[in-house]
Amino acid sequence: MSSIRLEGVVKRYYKEKLFISEKNRKASAILALDHVYLDIKEGETLGVIGPTGCGKTTLLKVIAGLERAEEGKVFFDEKDVTRLKPRERNIGMVFQTYALYPHMIARENLAFPFRIRRWPEPMIDERIEFTAQTLGVGFRELLGRMPRTLSQGQKQRVALGRCIIRNPSVFLLDEPLSSLDAKLRIKTRTEIKKILRKFSITTVYVTHDQSEAVALADRIAVMREGRIEQVGTFEEIYNHPANVFVAGFVGNPSMNFLHFGLVEEAGKFFIVDPLSYIKIPVPSEWEEKLKEKDLVGKDIIFGMRPEDIKVRERGESPGDYFIFKARVEDRELTVDNKAHLFLKFDYNRLIATVEDCGFFPEVGEEVEFSFPVRKGKIFNRETELAVIS
Repeated sequence: MSSIRLEGVVKRYYKEKLFISEKNRKASAILALDHVYLDIKEGETLGVIGPTGCGKTTLLKVIAGLERAEEGKVFFDEKDVTRLKPRERNIGMVFQTYALYPHMIARENLAFPFRIRRWPEPMIDERIEFTAQTLGVGFRELLGRMPRTLSQGQKQRVALGRCIIRNPSVFLLDEPLSSLDAKLRIKTRTEIKKILRKFSITTVYVTHDQSEAVALADRIAVMREGRIEQVGTFEEIYNHPANVFVAGFVGNPSMNFLHFGLVEEAGKFFIVDPLSYIKIPVPSEWEEKLKEKDLVGKDIIFGMRPEDIKVRERGESPGDYFIFKARVEDRELTVDNKAHLFLKFDYNRLIATVEDCGFFPEVGEEVEFSFPVRKGKIFNRETELAVIS
């Protein structure tokens, strides 16, 4: 096992080789990784999520040595591996496409790295047997088959086996479940989780599926445009997002954002909408932080998670709740007996995720909703950084 540390890693992809100055050449390049700093503990599984093109796969390739960092350094256990080749880093990598050798049976795909090193056959057999035991029921039956005869799920198991058999100090997985159907994805995810627990190998798991990251990772890194926006447990990132991007990206449906203002009247703070009659009392425990950040009299962004918006119940006072009447423009029922309601009030549009309380509001119906103010998030309108989170 190894810890992994990235210090100021930069990776650019140049569009074409032109006879121009270095300054202009860099300006025209695609910045895939933008001064990335990251610490991954020994034995930890780090999930990496972010929108398409944000640099997730490039990050994995730089850690693997498949791409070289243009600036910055990569360390395994405090050893600088920035200039080392992939075979010198003792990594195991599973690609999105599995990358099996099509002309070799599954057993030979597993054995190939050892054959080129001229290992004795009994030692190779021992490694294959260990891998078969690790991957459990049905894996031995795959060993004599060609990749073209395997299903996507079976190819994925062979690719995992090829990763395990090397006894790597670091696992790198690049969206390994993306081509599987939903049912098989959950089954395979459970299998991967058992392997990670059994070996406690330092793992970087890139995925576009947040549920995979939550299920498998100890911590999650959220990326955007080549930068790490926030690293933490899912609970930390979900409940205390660092900025508007993280708040909107993590969670499904996404957080609602309302553009309001913050004012002070007679010593009390209020969140207001200058274009309507909305006036929400600010919890007293927030006031000092809002003063410190100099937000009084300025525009803010108010965040509301869809699952915290409910059909109003009796006894909910306006002081503790933001109460508003909204028209249901659309409705989507979910398999877990909930409904996503697409709401409009004034010029604002929101999504609310409500549980079955005997009925779901109908499309076209006007209903009173409530939101507990203390569950709201406040972001600086200019910087989009979290102030109350």
